Amino acid sequence: MNYSDDGYAAMLLTMAPSPDREEYARPYSVQELRRLEAAVRNTEIKRIGGLLSVDISGLMIYLGLPEEEAYRTFTLLHRSVQLTYALEGFSRQGVEVITSYDAEYPQRLPRKLGDAAPPFFYRCGSAKLLERPHIAIVGIRGVRTDSDMRNAIEALVRNATAKGYGVLIGGELGVSRVAESLVAQCGGTLLEVLGGGMQEQIHREDIAELIATDRCAVLSVEHPEAMFTLSHAVARNRLLFSLADAAFVFNTDGRRGESEAIQNRYCDWIYAWEDFAENRALIARGAIALNGRTPIDFNAMSQHWNSSSAEQLNMFDLF
Repeated sequence: MNYSDDGYAAMLLTMAPSPDREEYARPYSVQELRRLEAAVRNTEIKRIGGLLSVDISGLMIYLGLPEEEAYRTFTLLHRSVQLTYALEGFSRQGVEVITSYDAEYPQRLPRKLGDAAPPFFYRCGSAKLLERPHIAIVGIRGVRTDSDMRNAIEALVRNATAKGYGVLIGGELGVSRVAESLVAQCGGTLLEVLGGGMQEQIHREDIAELIATDRCAVLSVEHPEAMFTLSHAVARNRLLFSLADAAFVFNTDGRRGESEAIQNRYCDWIYAWEDFAENRALIARGAIALNGRTPIDFNAMSQHWNSSSAEQLNMFDLF
């Protein structure tokens, strides 16, 4: 993939070429990168790609950086050899890095997340799948899915597929695996947003087959070799909710950012399975209750999602 100078600079500044090796200079956080971008716009350089040809003294003069910070920035911007090797390794696995400066970067991410939108993410699979509407089906591992829950997930997957929606999942055992198998059965498409374990996931035989037939794309904001962690899951859910037209939370432990998604409107239509006790806090915060006693009317729901004037009630608007 051909990157612009801006995209290349964003990767140099923020990417860890290895998931576990300590770097000579600490990569920029998302917030630090956004502040740098704003500072550069106020200079004659204008764009962060222009920093690739600026020395330490120039960074201090143009951006007013103290010497230590200028040295850190300069060191990061001159990791091109390490970055090239890393990108080549990703490419051999079928993984591309998509930066916020690339045409394939979904514009709904900065629209929903603002300055918190990730400067890049890893993708394996067809870019075209990101262009279609999606419903997210969300859950955590270690929770049994009863027959009512499975029936609801099946209804969602089959209706979504019939209506041209892709299914978006977080990849954890449980609800995500149920949805995943149903997508494969009914000929739908799958978008997986992971909080670690990307390398292992894309090499699963069933997922690899879906990827090869352009029916699945796997995304992660974490290094492909990084392991799943709770902090990774929170970052994953920001991306997942922001990419979804509607999200259905079947179970949660309350620690993966679902309340944050409601408060910040990462997704305008968030439903929660009320028969799972921990979901009731989400319903109190504005999620729409869903249960096994009322059939899912997908047609009526999707009309709300498609209405530009429709807006979900949010308890945080009351304060």
